[in-house]
Amino acid sequence: MCPSRTQPEPLKPTYMPVFLTKKERKKLRRQSRREAWKEEQEKVRLGLEAPPEPKLRISNLMRALGTEAVQDPTAIEAKVREQIAKRQKTHLEANKARALTKEQKREKVDRKIREDTTMGVHVAVYRINDLFECASAKFKVEVNAQQLHMTGCVVLHRGCCVVVVEGGPKQHAKYKRLMLNRIKWEEEMIKECDGTEVPNSCHLVWEGTTAHRAFGEIKFKVMPTEKQARELFQKHKVEHYWDLAYSGAVLGTSDEP
Repeated sequence: MCPSRTQPEPLKPTYMPVFLTKKERKKLRRQSRREAWKEEQEKVRLGLEAPPEPKLRISNLMRALGTEAVQDPTAIEAKVREQIAKRQKTHLEANKARALTKEQKREKVDRKIREDTTMGVHVAVYRINDLFECASAKFKVEVNAQQLHMTGCVVLHRGCCVVVVEGGPKQHAKYKRLMLNRIKWEEEMIKECDGTEVPNSCHLVWEGTTAHRAFGEIKFKVMPTEKQARELFQKHKVEHYWDLAYSGAVLGTSDEP
């Protein structure tokens, strides 16, 4: 007698989520609000609920109450102001009930900043002439990368400092604006080998996508020699980042690919 085999469970159908446009979402919200209003009106018509009192304001006082407002205007005005205060209080209490806590706000901001990089990681390589003496710029380079939840590495080498950042496209757009526009590199004067002072500069050497991240949390590494710097990138199997940046520094090209 052959052993009984369990029947395989039938595959459950999978449904793709439907993403609505902004116009469709507004239309759906408008329809649902109208249905709720119709249902409320029907309950009032059948006597299941009391009709809501008229929404009084100082501007529509005479139009809403008519002769009643003329008979005792002082009492009616006090009643209207009381109703306005009640509506304001209800509104503030509803806002307070919906308000997020500090932790929820932080999670919401982090959720907006973080991006899904499972389909590919966007990488950008920047070359800076000198980052040793620029304390303010170093702080911005590091803190902004941490706030945007980007990974990468900053290599400090005399004459060629390299910043590599990894993340999503939106994160890179913000970081690129920081590196090329917000930080005024030309205002920082640096000394060349012969002692002459020249303005600092930052260039975008390369940007593209890779399958996975090569670095962890962004850190600064001081590399006295070019060989040590290249070995660091070689350790992470991205030595071509250093080759691109260092070749541009040696050749002194200003036009980056």
